[in-house]
Amino acid sequence: MTVATVEMGLGAHRALAVGGRGRVVAVYRRAAYVRVPGGLFALTTADVGRGPLHLRSPVRPDRLAPGDLVDVVAGAHVRIGTAVVDLTHAALWRGALPDRHRLATAGAVADVFAAAAPPALSAPMFADRLGVAVHRLGQDDLIGVARAIGGLGPGLTPAGDDTLAGILLVARAMGGEAVEEELLTVARAATTTSVSRGLLDWAARGQAVEPVHDLLAALAAGDMPKAAIHLSVLGRLGHTSGADLAYGLRLGLARGAWYLGERVSGVTPA
Repeated sequence: MTVATVEMGLGAHRALAVGGRGRVVAVYRRAAYVRVPGGLFALTTADVGRGPLHLRSPVRPDRLAPGDLVDVVAGAHVRIGTAVVDLTHAALWRGALPDRHRLATAGAVADVFAAAAPPALSAPMFADRLGVAVHRLGQDDLIGVARAIGGLGPGLTPAGDDTLAGILLVARAMGGEAVEEELLTVARAATTTSVSRGLLDWAARGQAVEPVHDLLAALAAGDMPKAAIHLSVLGRLGHTSGADLAYGLRLGLARGAWYLGERVSGVTPA
């Protein structure tokens, strides 16, 4: 059975630009994470929202199993189980980032985030390491933040990684392309799962799930009612992933114009 790809994010596009054999590493009802020679991507159903790793198609991921073989013919198609997913006419999605100066000076941001769903990272069991991370962030030490909360919490994408992804995304939005390589160094300082590492890498490149980009755009435009709507959508993603990602955005935005410098400080370990 050959089916057409609906759309793919930048991460999926990069992963599928290299031919070779890989395997399914994790399966959920609407997404299966796949490791191939070009990197990591997530095969999702067509109704799943946009994201950097998402390859959206009619294929049902829940029919796959971890360990299933995957064959990629670069830029042409990918064979997963009994399905062949055609890549030749796939639309490419890139999450847009708002004007960084408008984002840095947006008012009423704290009021918008006051209504956010509570993050899993706020649980008492994580208090000590979260306290270290917040202290390190206050010292502009992102490496210290990554080491404190990277891999913290259960699951394929632990709560600490979701929070770190939010911080990285804001840092990239504020700092521009000039800080991207340094932020990738930060992302890779986190000790975590292979799936989380892929998400952190793309957050460092300024790419996250679509509600994040919608939220930042609304904040930069000063449209706080719309920002509240996008924050609510984000908070409903996953079990707590959206809430923890939103918490990371809140922490990052609280640092404000610090990210507007020519480089991100605190990337080199002390």
